[in-house]
Amino acid sequence: ADLTPLANTEKSILPVAPLAKGRGNGIGTIGVSFVRPKVVLDPGHGGRDPGAIGMIVEKEVTMDVALRVQNFLKDAGIDVILTRDHDYELHSNKSADLNMRAALATDTQLFVSIHVNAVDANTYLRGYGVETWWNKNHPQSSQLASILQESMVNMAGAYSRGVKNHQSLAVLRNNKVPAALVEIGYTSHPVDGMNLKDANYLDRIALGIARGIREALTSGVAGNVVAGKVK
Repeated sequence: ADLTPLANTEKSILPVAPLAKGRGNGIGTIGVSFVRPKVVLDPGHGGRDPGAIGMIVEKEVTMDVALRVQNFLKDAGIDVILTRDHDYELHSNKSADLNMRAALATDTQLFVSIHVNAVDANTYLRGYGVETWWNKNHPQSSQLASILQESMVNMAGAYSRGVKNHQSLAVLRNNKVPAALVEIGYTSHPVDGMNLKDANYLDRIALGIARGIREALTSGVAGNVVAGKVK
């Protein structure tokens, strides 16, 4: 992975133009106004649910990265809804918690959940790199996942484990907009775990996610959008 500090020229993200929002009358779109694009960032776990524990604690790193992504996106004119902004859970029941996170994407364009991977100790040397998951909740979720995966790998230099969709994940399948879940490394791996403690790596992963979100929005991968206009 690339652990060098971000250069000032790397930190900037080009602004995203406001989206035209209106309501349909069955023929076209009327009452158009312009709004900033809005996305949901979901720092995985929180509160009594720490997530994976190894060289780092998953819930702490996912919160850290989500805040970094939020800062990058704000500079690009993109509004961010965080499913949590500190160490707490949305509901004591895990299923209800995941459903509440997904529900926050209503009337937004994209949903991205941030997680850290782990494997059993007897196979930990096989678990390293980044991967992105999608479910068949929306026709454009697979494209969002591919964009995010490529952007993270390019920005952070991490080993790519590719894009996957063979597991049904509640936070994705219950979403109404294009949604993806990124696994930004393995806390159970000796090298990945060290990377996840490195501020430069976290900056690069966060910028990769932010640039991926921007690319998705500008290339038409966005929920509630038809012909460049928000429904």
